[in-house]
Amino acid sequence: MTRALVAGLALLAACSEGASQPQPSGEALAQIRAQVGGQRQCAPLLSGTWPIEFSADALSGPRVDALVAAGLIRRVALPDTGDRPRVRIEPTEAGKRDLWLRRLDPGSPAEPLLCYGRKQVVAVRPKARDVGTATGPAVKGEVLRYDYRIVQPPAWTQRADVRAAFPFLVRQLGEVHSAEQAATREGDRWVLNGDTGPDASAELPADQGFFP
Repeated sequence: MTRALVAGLALLAACSEGASQPQPSGEALAQIRAQVGGQRQCAPLLSGTWPIEFSADALSGPRVDALVAAGLIRRVALPDTGDRPRVRIEPTEAGKRDLWLRRLDPGSPAEPLLCYGRKQVVAVRPKARDVGTATGPAVKGEVLRYDYRIVQPPAWTQRADVRAAFPFLVRQLGEVHSAEQAATREGDRWVLNGDTGPDASAELPADQGFFP
């Protein structure tokens, strides 16, 4: 077999593979952006529940110091109960702009989150999948995933002390991220599975956050 023939067969195979995996259109990108646009990117703030009240020792470390120095929170001493001194964390007026007291449902306790930017979808890409059916073997389907950057970060995210205290923040703001959330086709539209819109939960590993 000649080299020219081998090259031609390889090109034909590549074209065939590309034809079976069509690239998303600009309309698909616009549809995903419409569902994600304005979504806040946030991480847990010091505790899993609100209000934040702990011993003074637990909230005396350099990470909490960095948030205080940035003007986001303050420590407020609680009345002496004869035990170890305790403090409450309260947001400053500036900090309230980036604080999100999220409730998964109206009856659940608030979860304090500190928001450090908003999602901006930069690309979408198809991913083939096998879809099982109740009446027969699995059939081929498609899902769409998106990549995003975090934009519009507040000024405090650029502070050296905050970045040193929370290294995850540097990676979050400096990299392109691949979302775990996927979209499926419904008629002529791509619809994201799960929550969408500005109040949707951010995707962040459980071990990353503004912890003491």
